[in-house]
Amino acid sequence: MQTMAKSVIGMCLLSLALPSLAATDPTAPLGFEAPSQPTKRTKVRLPRLDAILCASENDCSAVLNGRAFANGQSINGYVIRAINEEAVTLVRGDRRWSLTVFNEQVIQ
Repeated sequence: MQTMAKSVIGMCLLSLALPSLAATDPTAPLGFEAPSQPTKRTKVRLPRLDAILCASENDCSAVLNGRAFANGQSINGYVIRAINEEAVTLVRGDRRWSLTVFNEQVIQ
């Protein structure tokens, strides 16, 4: 009975140690470090511009993806650089986007 308990404890300890053993390659040369995995570039969608609201000529906010934002705030990694009556300028890294609101209802 005591031998069975020791083997159960031994198996439990071994199962706890296996994930850490799998993280290193026992056959690799001493001091070897595996190259880091390249990071996957995830595509982040450009926010949808729902509306531009202006209290005055220099005081505008934008509604992006249903939420209100002011100049300088960020959404999904895009920084809002400028908001005027006609467009919202977003910046991400070294790229720049200008979002405009189009009126889809044409009155004839």
